[in-house]
Amino acid sequence: MRLSFILAAVVIAPLALAGCGSDKPTRLYVLNATAEQPAAMSSQGVALGIGPITLPKYLDRPQIVMGVSANQLSQANLDQWGGDLNDNMTRVLATNLSNLLGTDRISFYPWSNRAPLDFQITVDVAKFETEADGATVLSVFWSIVNPADGTVLEMHRSTYRDAGKGAANSTAGAPAATGSYDAAVAAMSRNLGLLSHDIAAAIQARKAS
Repeated sequence: MRLSFILAAVVIAPLALAGCGSDKPTRLYVLNATAEQPAAMSSQGVALGIGPITLPKYLDRPQIVMGVSANQLSQANLDQWGGDLNDNMTRVLATNLSNLLGTDRISFYPWSNRAPLDFQITVDVAKFETEADGATVLSVFWSIVNPADGTVLEMHRSTYRDAGKGAANSTAGAPAATGSYDAAVAAMSRNLGLLSHDIAAAIQARKAS
């Protein structure tokens, strides 16, 4: 009887320890707009339709994905996006463009309203993560489209690299420290801000021509 009790205790103890380990809180992160809002916004400014933005399947998940090597990725199970990454990117891009162009006239894809649009912005993301050396990379194919007939007015391929201290993984692929994930997401926001500046410049050039 005593032996059975000891064996039961030996089995239960590791389970209890495993249960304690699973109680660690999940840390949530969001991208943020980097372009400052102008003093005056115009309800008569350029009308933009934002989206769709498409992500690679390996990024379409709650966990933040980091690069370990050229062919290996790791995911941070306790460090996750605070919502859908695609939705977060779309709204941050829209806010940046609204601020850079000084316009209130923003619609999100798929738009159900019948508000007239001057341009539609589509973005296909090829890469959006922090690499093993700590640099954060955003690589995209983006287009400016005539929403009236779907004609593609411009097509671009752009890559942005923030070499600041990101979330570099160890050689074993272990997750980075919490502060590094925060720094990595901030760098990702800056890269998205650079993309926003390029799109805004292209739109301004078209409006001026």
